[in-house]
Amino acid sequence: MKQNQSSYLAIITISIVAIMLLSLKLGWLNIFFYGAEINPSVQGIDYFAVPKSFLNLLEGRSIFDTWGGASYGPHSTWYLAHPAFSLFIASWFSFFSPWLSYWLFVLFSVGILTYCGYLISKTTTNKLKKSSSYFFLLCAFPVYWMLFVGNMHAPLVLALTLILISVFELSYSEDAKDIKIANNKLFAGILISLFTKPIVLLMLPLLLLTKETRKTIIKSLIVYAIVSLLFILLPILNPQGVGLDKLMNVVFDFDFIKDKMNIYKNQFVLNEYMKDNSIHWLNIIAQSEYKFMHIDVFSLPVFIDTIKVLSPGVYKIPIYICLLLSIGVIFIEDKILRLESTLLLIMAISLSFFLSYNTVWEYQFTSVLPIIALLPILKEKGVFYKKYISLLIAAGVFLYLPSLYFLFRGENFDNTALTFIRLDRIIPVLILFLIMIFQLIRVVIKHAQFKYFNKAGISEKSVENFFFK
Repeated sequence: MKQNQSSYLAIITISIVAIMLLSLKLGWLNIFFYGAEINPSVQGIDYFAVPKSFLNLLEGRSIFDTWGGASYGPHSTWYLAHPAFSLFIASWFSFFSPWLSYWLFVLFSVGILTYCGYLISKTTTNKLKKSSSYFFLLCAFPVYWMLFVGNMHAPLVLALTLILISVFELSYSEDAKDIKIANNKLFAGILISLFTKPIVLLMLPLLLLTKETRKTIIKSLIVYAIVSLLFILLPILNPQGVGLDKLMNVVFDFDFIKDKMNIYKNQFVLNEYMKDNSIHWLNIIAQSEYKFMHIDVFSLPVFIDTIKVLSPGVYKIPIYICLLLSIGVIFIEDKILRLESTLLLIMAISLSFFLSYNTVWEYQFTSVLPIIALLPILKEKGVFYKKYISLLIAAGVFLYLPSLYFLFRGENFDNTALTFIRLDRIIPVLILFLIMIFQLIRVVIKHAQFKYFNKAGISEKSVENFFFK
């Protein structure tokens, strides 16, 4: 029976992927997305800057000077990935004609998501769960939108998949060879994220504090620092760099960065600092307090502020909670329980992006897909939050469905419509995050051995009160 179910699910998965690929050409699914329905010519808008970045480098122009020189493709947003991505990945696609390059990148992205499904399927012997791993990675509306706009987000999904699986395998592995393989996956996952989109930054304190992952994280950071430094210092890799002296004068001037280096405030006009490779890092600061109130933005800050404007600090609470729990989790003595908690906290940290960062596009919800895909396998392992996994999956299912835009189709929306359009993206992620955090607080309070603080003259009770009262 399970063999039949597995085969049927595989057929369904292949069929859905085929429908999505055909829709990229024929537009069947465009009615579910504001950008695609109102202006279908935006197809590929996030992609064309990617190969253009490498062509710029060949011409001695800044990787980030998306609109400088000869155009590549009909339109584009600003290239903002790590400059190394331009050299090592974008170069593969830069010598094809724009639309052929786009379609090759679409297939490349589908291949990456399929590989993510394969990696997760390897963690179980259950055939139905193996098939469901591919389904959960490929068959979601945010995947279609990622492919439509051509965003280079699939490598980040791979990075998160590798990180999740590595910690999963470290939790239950005793063999030295298996532990080495798990750490290799962690090493690759961290570097892929850092060289594409650095969503792992908030995970680093936890992974550095965890003894099973510390050495791997340090090695990955050393490699990342060396490569990044080369892309700042070498003129051939940073052809329009402002120079180290000018860069050091502004790198800690956060007011200047927020005011002068924000692409939206500058109305998409690039100044000299925005052509220096450092913009990849400084843009995080530049956009840190800026809210782009657009119908296609799906973040908790925009969702709430559409109803009632709150202090920006409120939205940083999920980050603070995760950082505090990163300290609490390491005091759990039992190895399996500690690493299971570490894995759950990594999931929660990745979800905090949608709750704390201002500008979140719908395609970025593909980052949640590896989490949902792994949950049935975690239930099989009998993790400490096993009884909540069905609820987590039920909440996650809404992320696979279209947003509620299709109920309000058009160009002008009042605040009520905007709230409903974002509802089935923001609320499921918030539910997932809250359940995970609640379970983590419970396990830390019950199992963390804060008695080690006694040696420093700090009472165990005072530590518990500090973190959880």
